[in-house]
Amino acid sequence: MQRFPERDAKYEYSPEHASIGTVQPGEVFEVESVEGYSGYFRSPSDFTPESYAAAEAHKWAVTGPITVAGAEAGGAVAVQIHDVEVVTPGVVTYGGYSRDVDPFDWWDDETGADVYPVENGFVRFDERTSLPTRPLIGCLAAMPAGGGVHAKLQGRYGGNLDCRELRAGATMVLPVAQDGAGLYFGDCKALMGDSEIVGPPEVGAVVTASATPLPRPASMEWPRIETASELITLVSGKPLEWSARQAFRELLNWVTDDFDLPRPRAALLLAMVADARIAQISNTDYTAYCVAPRDVLAPYAR
Repeated sequence: MQRFPERDAKYEYSPEHASIGTVQPGEVFEVESVEGYSGYFRSPSDFTPESYAAAEAHKWAVTGPITVAGAEAGGAVAVQIHDVEVVTPGVVTYGGYSRDVDPFDWWDDETGADVYPVENGFVRFDERTSLPTRPLIGCLAAMPAGGGVHAKLQGRYGGNLDCRELRAGATMVLPVAQDGAGLYFGDCKALMGDSEIVGPPEVGAVVTASATPLPRPASMEWPRIETASELITLVSGKPLEWSARQAFRELLNWVTDDFDLPRPRAALLLAMVADARIAQISNTDYTAYCVAPRDVLAPYAR
């Protein structure tokens, strides 16, 4: 099995990057994902203003680009996530979260670091609480159409979406802007609640995946996620309500294309069963995702 090491990490998604390797359609491969703070905080005592500044300069490392044989510009690529294996403790930085500070500013109010052991599928929060891991991939992108963009950003190419549903068992479908797709992986977390208002435990991980080129559906403009039980669309932008409305429209397009429902009826059905959720509101653009249950749509399958 091919394995792409973290020494090939980059800090942007760019057509200027040389491919670090090629995978065949359906081939299973492994990607090493760098711990989000690049090893700067191995214990709470490692945190200083200087070390924090250095860690921030090396944050959002992604491994790639990986060429998918047969992927063509104008098409799509389906990336199936088989496993996300956590291989380091979980690292967080944090602030005071004062009642007197606007929560909008909490993200930048970092004054310390902590390290959470990850053992036997659990994050040990403290002596009273251990939480089951639910590892996710924060950044998964295809090479964008224009010039390079920082890996902390997100868009139609994917990127730093921070969607908690991008985990083992999920398949992300990304629009392809460059021949070969050029996949990047990174920013894994041990577990995370929706919205990422406060940072979750960043972990190093080994992602096991496979990728298959697809024709792009005519109505597909933004990334999609498929699971055994759900269809999910993701949109990033500002304000957050714009992203949520666009994610609903993307989901409506998908259902109208793939199921035997007239568009107005599909919209009414989704209004009753679909959920609009927040992936993240911590990045430059805010990511919303809209989720529909497969079982409700099953009677309308074509």
